[in-house]
Amino acid sequence: MIVVLLLAWVLLLYLPTTLSMISIWGRSETFAHGYVVIPIFLYLLWRERETLANVERTRCLPALLGVAAAGAVWYIGELVSAAVVAQMAMMAMIPFAVWATLGTRVVSALWIPLAFLFFAVPFGDFLVPQLMDWTADFTVAAIKASGVPVYREGNNLQIPSGRWSVVEACSGIRYLIASFMVGCLFAYLSYRSTSRRILFIVASILVPIVANWLRAYMIVMLGHLSGNRIAVGVDHLVYGWVFFGMVMALMFWIGTRWSEDGIPAASDIAPSAVSRMTAAPARAWPMLVAVVAVTAMWPALEAYHQRAARHDNVELPRISASAGWTAGSGGLPEWRPDIAGANAELRQTFTKDGRVVGLHIAFFRDQTKDSKAITSTNELVHTSNANWTQAGTDTVEANVGGKSFSVRSAEFAGDRRRIAVWQWFWVNGHETSSEYLAKFYQLLSVMQGRGDPVAWVIAYTPADNGMPSAVSTLRQFTGDMRAPIDAALTQAAHP
Repeated sequence: MIVVLLLAWVLLLYLPTTLSMISIWGRSETFAHGYVVIPIFLYLLWRERETLANVERTRCLPALLGVAAAGAVWYIGELVSAAVVAQMAMMAMIPFAVWATLGTRVVSALWIPLAFLFFAVPFGDFLVPQLMDWTADFTVAAIKASGVPVYREGNNLQIPSGRWSVVEACSGIRYLIASFMVGCLFAYLSYRSTSRRILFIVASILVPIVANWLRAYMIVMLGHLSGNRIAVGVDHLVYGWVFFGMVMALMFWIGTRWSEDGIPAASDIAPSAVSRMTAAPARAWPMLVAVVAVTAMWPALEAYHQRAARHDNVELPRISASAGWTAGSGGLPEWRPDIAGANAELRQTFTKDGRVVGLHIAFFRDQTKDSKAITSTNELVHTSNANWTQAGTDTVEANVGGKSFSVRSAEFAGDRRRIAVWQWFWVNGHETSSEYLAKFYQLLSVMQGRGDPVAWVIAYTPADNGMPSAVSTLRQFTGDMRAPIDAALTQAAHP
């Protein structure tokens, strides 16, 4: 009962964070499994009722520090609008709260059900680009091995019968996360030995990855061999799910061949503490009150921070021309980055010696969960973009006045045009292409009382004559224009 009360208390106390998870479950099929995590946890808790009846319950004061630490991480996540950090930290409070209130033996008996709660957190989107690359690598290799010529540009494939693209839906992230969660549950319920549980969980990770590679190859070959009559519309998804379902069914069928009795016998539990169980609830209440106080501290602190935050309008001044670059217009294809939620945006065109560069700045301040700079929905080009596709990407070093910082370099192909793009984050005077380092700089700025200003700085130029010439143009533009860009962003951040 105390475990259920602690679960309910944390989820209700941090209701905005709980609701942010639920909203993602509702709008993303990848994380729809989140709806069943809490019911499954309650079932696993009920399943261990006999074990818990024979386990001594004692307070654990050091675990209260874990509750405080998880709360601090949640607070940091809120400060930098890192939803997944706040969600993970909130869920981490629950095991620490149980540990502090009921003791080490109870947590040892429940550590797997408690760990299962983390599947409620919508986590794993960062794997999508890598999974897409692996899928494209395997598909190209398999197509070539089948004797079909294939040309690859980024994650776009061209074969004699048509053009294919590896997009987010082809990454297999849905298969992987679903298989991993169900695999962990199956391993816990079906096996008692640690080695068998680990082996099956590893299989639940590897099998869906390989199955997705085979699925992608199968879809392309079905379309090719049928003259693009099948596997190119809705049946594309149907064939994929049918194939994945067959592979998963086979994996679990094989897993049942080595299943063990997953329900612990009462004789396996040491009954030494049974005689003291009647006094346990009374001993738990003082620590329970302490847990309630520690968990309640962080939302109060965050509410105070929100009241103190500034919410005035943002004015982003135009960038002054410098080093021979002059403000101009024209010469650039119609392109905009797929970025939403900015407080202010600025688009300018600069020319020098016959070269033309477009500058796009998306500026964010006083960020919220619905309006933040660094999020999986903000990209240079979405794979769903009908006008532009990514042909290549890299990270390069830009050296300006002896200061080096990383920028993300990309090539995008349109209908008849190509552009080269350099992008970096500006965070209160710091420049980086790393989203993680940008988040760290954002946290540092907030802790220094300087707010949370973050800007996407994007320079782009035509690459119709090849990337080397375009990259040279962007390198010179970045070196010449970094100072006025920094001055304008500093003025917007601290008017």
